[in-house]
Amino acid sequence: MKKILFIITIFIFCIGMCCQYNYPDNDLWARLIAGGYIVENLEVLKYDFLSYTPTHPWYDHEWGASVFFYLALKYFGDSGLIILRGLLVALTVFICFKTVEIRKPQATHAYNILYFAVMFLVALKSIGPTIRCLLFTCLLFALFIYLLERSRFENKKYLIFLPIIMLFWGNIHGGCMSGLGILSIYTIGEFLNKKPFKEYIYSALACTAVLFINPYGFEYVKFLFFAATMNREYITEWTSPFHPRYITEYIRYKIYLVIMLLTQIIYLLKNKIKYEKLDKTKILLIVLMTYLSITHIRHQTFFIFTVGTLLYDEFYFIFNSIIEFIKTKLKIENKDFISNFTLVKEITVYFILLMVSIPTLISTNKEIRITETEYPRYAIEFIKINKITGNLFINFDWGSYASYKLYPNNLIVMDGRYEEVYDPNLLMELKNFHMVKDDWYRIIRDYKTDVMIIEKKYPVYDKIINHSDWKLVFENNLSGIFVPINNVKEKYVYPSNEDDYYNKTKFNTDIKYKRRDF
Repeated sequence: MKKILFIITIFIFCIGMCCQYNYPDNDLWARLIAGGYIVENLEVLKYDFLSYTPTHPWYDHEWGASVFFYLALKYFGDSGLIILRGLLVALTVFICFKTVEIRKPQATHAYNILYFAVMFLVALKSIGPTIRCLLFTCLLFALFIYLLERSRFENKKYLIFLPIIMLFWGNIHGGCMSGLGILSIYTIGEFLNKKPFKEYIYSALACTAVLFINPYGFEYVKFLFFAATMNREYITEWTSPFHPRYITEYIRYKIYLVIMLLTQIIYLLKNKIKYEKLDKTKILLIVLMTYLSITHIRHQTFFIFTVGTLLYDEFYFIFNSIIEFIKTKLKIENKDFISNFTLVKEITVYFILLMVSIPTLISTNKEIRITETEYPRYAIEFIKINKITGNLFINFDWGSYASYKLYPNNLIVMDGRYEEVYDPNLLMELKNFHMVKDDWYRIIRDYKTDVMIIEKKYPVYDKIINHSDWKLVFENNLSGIFVPINNVKEKYVYPSNEDDYYNKTKFNTDIKYKRRDF
């Protein structure tokens, strides 16, 4: 009964909390476009049709996730995307719990629900308030570790499931490469543990082989290895959370990082564990996840779910030692008092978790909000209602949204599909333009541009506003719209400034998803 209550509460809490404060990811719009085409035409897009700059074959490593997103939106609206997000995160936390349970001689020891609730809340902040393809990788990454831990402590037969999962993972998100990385760590770790490790090598080979089963063939696998090793220093989520500009951000993760690393260090010192008795696989995983999370914002969630799972025992060893010390100091020996206090504590924790999550879970007002501070919704609407057609120069982060709202009347310069579609050097040209560096005007000069949306925060805004070839025709606090001086109209219609209008129409698009349109 207690286990059932634990699991139900975990799912209600995770899904309910994910129903709060939802804002669309910059790349969601391109995912919906790709997913719509796949579902309506039963084929995967292999060439870009949204951009006016040069592109290469489209290796869409997120095409499977796109299908889930499109179907969730098509049949269930905003609620579908929100619940899908919550379900993916809840399943990930549940698998972390099941992994902890593997090590427990008595399963009830794994039912410290507050531990998993904290893990979830820290991860939720790192994931962000949106549905993302990364959530599929978080789930399957956790499932890989669960099966690998079962193979270590129970039976190697569980490795059979890994290639099956990889077949699905490889067609849903490029993060599948992390699965191969985890298999490599287990191989090395078990070798250092002087335990059988060949089975992990065979599993890694099988997982690599099934990657070739995809709509793009060999070229897709080659692309995945290229994408996994490329430099992404100009993309925010691939920078370090300890970069000076993020010194006051990601605080939950940073506190969690310190607590979990101190937990491991104190545990090892207190028990005087020598090298021979160390679980090398576990140590390697913790070290790797720590390094990746420190160097890349994107990898925080992997650290939280992996290290939080692996150090469960150590955390409660230290925590229980502290509690015993306090009880000794306070001379608390009454077993009935301790039992009653524990019961009241558990009831209180469960009550709080359910009360903060149930209202949003059962609410019928589940909505993904689109705000002017995150998206140039007024500017996009201005272009649409004034029928300003042609090639649209817009920032990398906003390109996907602009395509979703303005295609086929406007093509974009670039969006978040990055290495999937474009030459990575194009991002540097965008950066140079916005920061007015080197031959900054080259990207406008080399590619025909009919209209520009430029954020006011960039130095180039002041440069363009004084440029003889361009005229500012619309501006607000976020951005401005520029058109060639010879194309300026005498009169423009101005868009609505009502929030409700933009939130109710955010998923309206002129894209028909018919093969002939692309």
